[in-house]
Amino acid sequence: MIDSHCHLEFKHFDEDREKVIEKAKERIKAVVNSSAEISKARDVIRLHREHKEFIFPSLGLHPKRAVEASEKELDRFKRLIKERRNEIVAIGEVGLDHAQVKDPRKRRKCKKIFADFAELSDDLGLPIVVHARRAMDETLRILKKHKKGDVVIHCFAGNIKHLREALDEGYYISLGGMVFRNAKKYEQLINALPHRKLLLETDAPFLARNKSDRSEPWFIWDVAERIAEIKGRNFRKIWESAGRNAKKVFDLPIDI
Repeated sequence: MIDSHCHLEFKHFDEDREKVIEKAKERIKAVVNSSAEISKARDVIRLHREHKEFIFPSLGLHPKRAVEASEKELDRFKRLIKERRNEIVAIGEVGLDHAQVKDPRKRRKCKKIFADFAELSDDLGLPIVVHARRAMDETLRILKKHKKGDVVIHCFAGNIKHLREALDEGYYISLGGMVFRNAKKYEQLINALPHRKLLLETDAPFLARNKSDRSEPWFIWDVAERIAEIKGRNFRKIWESAGRNAKKVFDLPIDI
């Protein structure tokens, strides 16, 4: 019903972006379009303005991009976020990625940037959308110290211990095409994840069910079907509860 995390501004959609958006409108209620780099933030805002009742923007900075940014660029980006406070629905994606950021000095910089964005999201009264790859322990420590409001961990890749810790803190867990990759792991995680904390996402253009395909926002149907299959529950229950959760955490002005 709601794709809680995608990247429609990416170059992968340059040739048919409007067709993809119109097709998505026929199949789902809304998308949360998240910037991953500073240079794309205004494109994310523009897409929202062109499709105000369907595309809702979140502004953030992927960890790999964050460590490449200068202090001046980061300050300008934070000013842009504050200026667009009434248009955006979240800050993110932001976080840690120890798979792509390996240098210890850069990792320290990344942690500081993540903590700063977590505090900014509270200052603005917005949820934070978190990227955490091979760094879940440190991600959770930073969130506990620097974030008081709503948290969405996108493309959750932690283990069962991390999941329980995140749920204890009241965080939302967003799942996408990764549920088709590591069957045993995600069966355990999905069975331990209550409906009230589940969000559906595609991370489009990435993580399609078939690795060679480009993911598109309505592919959350596939994700919901897989989750319903694992839980042995009705598809409609998964579909609608995840939609209600997304509406609630992002405060979306849509009917479910």
